[in-house]
Amino acid sequence: MANEFNIYRGQDGDIDYGSAVATMDLADTEVQIAAQALPANTIWHYVRRQLSECALESDPSDPCIVRIDGDGDMILDTPNIPDSLTVEQVAGAKLLVRWRYSELSQEIVPTGFRIYIDSGSGFDFETPDATVAFAQGGGPEFSWTSIALSDGATYKFCVRAYTTGYGESQNVSFASAVARSSGPSGLTGVTGSWEAV
Repeated sequence: MANEFNIYRGQDGDIDYGSAVATMDLADTEVQIAAQALPANTIWHYVRRQLSECALESDPSDPCIVRIDGDGDMILDTPNIPDSLTVEQVAGAKLLVRWRYSELSQEIVPTGFRIYIDSGSGFDFETPDATVAFAQGGGPEFSWTSIALSDGATYKFCVRAYTTGYGESQNVSFASAVARSSGPSGLTGVTGSWEAV
């Protein structure tokens, strides 16, 4: 194999292999890509492919992900994206939000989680509705309960991990539920039996 790599990039994981944006040698620890203007609120994936002697390329490397914020600045290291987001009804028109966070392969330890609520006009990712602190090694499961919300209204929730002075995970996935003043309905038709053991 040759000691040279082609660098490719693409937006949101769709890599453009038709045009390399830079080349680098095997011994290089970094590469500068000239004249790149990345639009605000975008996510870019950079990969490299090693060249062979006959100009064929290897499979791509794992991507380096670059996030650009609303001001056009690069977001620095970000925590992993929370997953397994669920929302449950609680009496008093409150909603209980639960999620999980894995510390495996994270770029940086989160300070906590920002909770965003959409009550019909969209998420405002500039202003979180609540925050929950992160405790390293404290377990993968987290939760937060809302204040009393409007009875019968549907609410969407998005939870992002963040680190003070660095970046925030850029996930936009959400879970939703209807707030009910009476809480969830009880189970009906439940029967039971017992036996001596």
